[in-house]
Amino acid sequence: MSAYPLPIIDLRELDDPSTRENFYQKLRFTAREIGFFYLIGHDVSSEQRENLLATTKRFFSLPITEKSKIDMSHSKHFRGYTGSTQENTRNQPDYREQIDIGEELPALSLTEQDPIWFNLQGPNQWPDALPELREQALAWQSAMRATAIKLIKAFLVALELPENSFDPIIADPAQHLLKLIHYPARENSFNGEQGVGAHKDAGILTLLWQDNIGGLQVETDSGWVDVAPLENAFVVNIGEVFELATNGYLRANVHQVVRKQNSVSRYSIAYFITPSVFANEVPLLPLPAYLAKQALGPDSDPLNPLFTNLGKNAIKGRLRSHLSVTRQFYPEEYEQIIKNSNIL
Repeated sequence: MSAYPLPIIDLRELDDPSTRENFYQKLRFTAREIGFFYLIGHDVSSEQRENLLATTKRFFSLPITEKSKIDMSHSKHFRGYTGSTQENTRNQPDYREQIDIGEELPALSLTEQDPIWFNLQGPNQWPDALPELREQALAWQSAMRATAIKLIKAFLVALELPENSFDPIIADPAQHLLKLIHYPARENSFNGEQGVGAHKDAGILTLLWQDNIGGLQVETDSGWVDVAPLENAFVVNIGEVFELATNGYLRANVHQVVRKQNSVSRYSIAYFITPSVFANEVPLLPLPAYLAKQALGPDSDPLNPLFTNLGKNAIKGRLRSHLSVTRQFYPEEYEQIIKNSNIL
């Protein structure tokens, strides 16, 4: 197991009274020092994963005319297909195509006085050519959400806090994002190395399944480290909401995906659990004094500064990343981004 660069956390240890305390200690250390780990011992079957992966591959092999029928530019809720180079990270294009799928909910009936981030709730777009995708994707979201909430509560207990401390933030109606991702093969040196650029995740937790091709890298104090795929494991990382809520005790680490020359296609399934659209400010959790002394404060990306308002922070990332949607549905915010490279 030493061949793998990240700690390995076994979720089964949480359910065993004889190993539970050791689990909490490992989780707290890993989250504090690294912010990334492999998760094994979960309840998601390889059959469920392989079925969703096969359908994902069939979608990305469709003609562009079919994929474009659910193009994200049709959705003010930022749902649907995004072609390669159509999403930006740190204002540079990402060489990947993807489908963004949120909780399947009706759009809220809004007035001009309602906050813009209420638009993050709404229906998904589904491809007519692959009707099985809807059932598979929503089942995956449900399984991932249960695992993510279990981990969130475990983090809180590990920090000697009530396990319900985040309940208002993760309350129903559920807010989460599933990304089905294809990184096309990089056949020469002329198309981009950036699969997805260096960034922190904006939500609470991310659970990522990656295939065996590689390309994910995590930034450490010693530089970039390749995160080798581990069979049947998710790669879990902490998002900025958890970093802010613990005043930097929990670490949201910078990561990227690199497309190496002469590589083959890479596929991944990324799940992000995010705050309710009705939540307000990021709560500052009252850590025990000895842990609070170790909190260094959140390390905000100067190219992507944070807001403490949960909704504003969530919508900001979507507006900056998907300019075709922003230009069409949010013209005032689009002008801000063009002028300032950010939302003010």
